[in-house]
Amino acid sequence: MHVRGDDSLDRETFVAVDQSRILIGTSLVEMVEAKRGDGTAELSPFGVSHILGTGFVPFPGTAFADILRLGAGDDAHIEPDGKPDVAVSLDYPWLLAKSRQDETPSTDRLYELMAASLERNLQRCDDGGLLMLSSGKDSVGLAIALAEVAPDVPCFTYRAAEDNVEHEHAARFCRQLGLKHSTIEAPNDPAVVRRHLTTFFEKAVAPSSDHAMIPFMLSVAASGVTTGGIIDGGGNDGYMGYFASRNRRKKRLARIRGRWLVNAVARHTPIDSKLNYAARARPAIAMPGRNMRHHEIKPIYRDAVDPSEYWYESAHELASLNDAELAATSMVRQLEGVRAPEKVRIIAQANGMQSVLPYCDSDLAQYVFNLPVEWRYVERTRSDKVLLTQLLEERLGYDPAVVGSGFFSFDGGRFFEANAEFVRDEILSCDLWEPAIAELVDEWLDVMPNRPFLFHAMLSLFVVSGWRNHSRFVAR
Repeated sequence: MHVRGDDSLDRETFVAVDQSRILIGTSLVEMVEAKRGDGTAELSPFGVSHILGTGFVPFPGTAFADILRLGAGDDAHIEPDGKPDVAVSLDYPWLLAKSRQDETPSTDRLYELMAASLERNLQRCDDGGLLMLSSGKDSVGLAIALAEVAPDVPCFTYRAAEDNVEHEHAARFCRQLGLKHSTIEAPNDPAVVRRHLTTFFEKAVAPSSDHAMIPFMLSVAASGVTTGGIIDGGGNDGYMGYFASRNRRKKRLARIRGRWLVNAVARHTPIDSKLNYAARARPAIAMPGRNMRHHEIKPIYRDAVDPSEYWYESAHELASLNDAELAATSMVRQLEGVRAPEKVRIIAQANGMQSVLPYCDSDLAQYVFNLPVEWRYVERTRSDKVLLTQLLEERLGYDPAVVGSGFFSFDGGRFFEANAEFVRDEILSCDLWEPAIAELVDEWLDVMPNRPFLFHAMLSLFVVSGWRNHSRFVAR
């Protein structure tokens, strides 16, 4: 028996082994509730170790033992006889060699597909919802479609830094489109933050340590919108075309080679150093974040597995791919398939709302993927999403050079400094960790203002702890 993941990411696909049964479903909540009579499931050491070490659980793993998640290109071969067994193979669909490149470029056609997907998704929601609007191409494209499909749905933009002007661009686009827009800032009151995050941890089916999770969740809470769908512009980077940016190419060129040398560098460099990037396996070299290494995880988590082993195994399996194809198959696949949409899905689920990801649509994906490559990306000029950009220019006068100066930012160091008591309480009360965690947390909180890149490691530790302490879905 074979089960394949959804290449467009529209539908999540889970496979679970439960004693003599194989469970297949599209809802993690339902999979967890089917595992045990009390509606909980056991934690996965692989999942916890990867959240600490990678920032998310890569395909096909999840935060739960014996529950697998299939992504784009994943095919699960199931042997149900005797003791059930599941083997997952990968044939990533969004590689340039697989594109027909014969579709006719048309901004009208692109818009029709975007609007149709948004409308279908919103039909599943009871009462409208909200659009999380940045000033980036993806969410602005959805705002154009929203103005026709559901003009009463409000748009919200998160603002963290005083010098960030993303909200100004977003507000201007909404005025042009006749949409309602509000700017949201993170609450300064630690008691409010504690209340919102504790409630989130209680209701969330899984942890998310995406760097935008906290501001995203706080923005939804502050919006006052409690029904309908949370609309987000994630899910299209794979099929719209990926090319290695100069920065990511430099990281790959600077990659340290040789396992013994990698291990030596990892053991003698701080978490937040640039060498943290260099001492990674080839498929993970451009993954964002500077998370913990195995020698740092093991002293605080007794069941730790080495996250790097997964990436070295992936490097062996994908050794024949060039850098661009490898980045698409590993980095883009994992970030677009797990980290970005999972954040939206978990926050929507915890708020009793629906996740609306219009770019995760088979018709839209097939159309864009099969365009001539120059309408998807131009490596020479570092231009991506070419046809989408043209649509924005035609309908809104969107200028990427101007808008590019305003982008999402979240001062994680300042957040942890302001909420240090709450963060410390959650981590130290979590039963997953060894006593050595207390000294580590105190050290990180003390130096966080001067070492902001510790944010990634601290965020992972914090969200796993809070979720473990409070979530109704975790077996204890």
